[in-house]
Amino acid sequence: MANPIHATLQADVVATITLDRDARKVNVCNVTGTAAVWFTLDGSTPEVEGNGSWVLPAVVSAIDLEPSTAGPTVVKLISEGTPTVSVGAI
Repeated sequence: MANPIHATLQADVVATITLDRDARKVNVCNVTGTAAVWFTLDGSTPEVEGNGSWVLPAVVSAIDLEPSTAGPTVVKLISEGTPTVSVGAI
């Protein structure tokens, strides 16, 4: 799969993006900023406002994180809205 991966989330539906390698760093970007995006990097299921989930606010924003897993990196995302996101290994 290409890197980075772009997707428009469906409201209240978990989206799974699997990067094609064990990423040392992952960049997650809320491209449109129309709604907050909650996500995990360890394959666990994120929850809106849930503990253990990272969050990007409802503004155009991005974060670089270091996942603590081995093998292909799995990023799971959820939002109450339909923002466009970009996820990539860096």
